[in-house]
Amino acid sequence: MNAFSFPRFFVTLALIGGCQNNLDWTPLDGGSADLAGLEKARKTCRIEIKLSGLERARQERDKKLGASSTNQSKMLAKDDYEQIKRQVYREIDSCMQEQGYKR
Repeated sequence: MNAFSFPRFFVTLALIGGCQNNLDWTPLDGGSADLAGLEKARKTCRIEIKLSGLERARQERDKKLGASSTNQSKMLAKDDYEQIKRQVYREIDSCMQEQGYKR
């Protein structure tokens, strides 16, 4: 079973890594994105740090799912992760909007 989880783990990391660098942000005014301004906004909003924290939360969820013996505890672990995920993306979107960008 561990052999199966490693490929899934690396695929997930690749997807998240891709999302970190390729979130499509556009200026709120609809103009073309200034790469320097966009990078400054991403750093100000600490997007990479927040997505890294989300990845750690996902790993923790996976550990909890593996250790869970009941469906209820598995559902709680999944719900906790989804709540964290929604919060992280809400923070990112809110901050980027303050910086003048939207997804």
